[in-house]
Amino acid sequence: MRTTASGKATGAPHRVARREVFFRTSYGTGRLALRGDQPVELEIPDPSREPPAGAACDDGRWCELLARYFRGESVTFPLDIEAYIAQLGGSSFEADVLRALARVPYGRTVSYRDLARDAGHPTAWRAAGTVMARNELPVILPCHRVTRSDGRLGNYGDDPSWKRRLLEIEGALPAAPATARHAAASAAPVPASGERRS
Repeated sequence: MRTTASGKATGAPHRVARREVFFRTSYGTGRLALRGDQPVELEIPDPSREPPAGAACDDGRWCELLARYFRGESVTFPLDIEAYIAQLGGSSFEADVLRALARVPYGRTVSYRDLARDAGHPTAWRAAGTVMARNELPVILPCHRVTRSDGRLGNYGDDPSWKRRLLEIEGALPAAPATARHAAASAAPVPASGERRS
């Protein structure tokens, strides 16, 4: 899952023109790429992102739904998962995992193991994690709702703090106090000898 732009082309060639729209949230501006009305790629809001001059902002139902989601409203995104899978290409395993992911409801979490089982591949939880890492539609296809079996959140793109933030927005985790988040982010690792690095 990507939280920032990579500039790479993805998926199979398509006939429908691709367009980009931007949506504004209290977390910054996000970017959504569409083919027709089908979302194909999403970048998480970034406070430093400015839409290019003349870009469509807060335009259409997807931007409205994303803005509502980031305001904390329970939103079910009307993604046509079969059309998305057809545009994406990929293996039947990836399609099975994405279908299972699309069924994970707002405010709930599943483990990678549960997701693999729900996709019909009960021993392929690591491969299901790889599909999550390649997800081009975070939030809409809710890879943030997939956590480790040991209760830890697991990885999430370029900025792992987004996984916790999205789960807090959904009420799936209690919000961490700002001081605890700051302390965790600024704590220096302690070497095995127990002495702090200077």
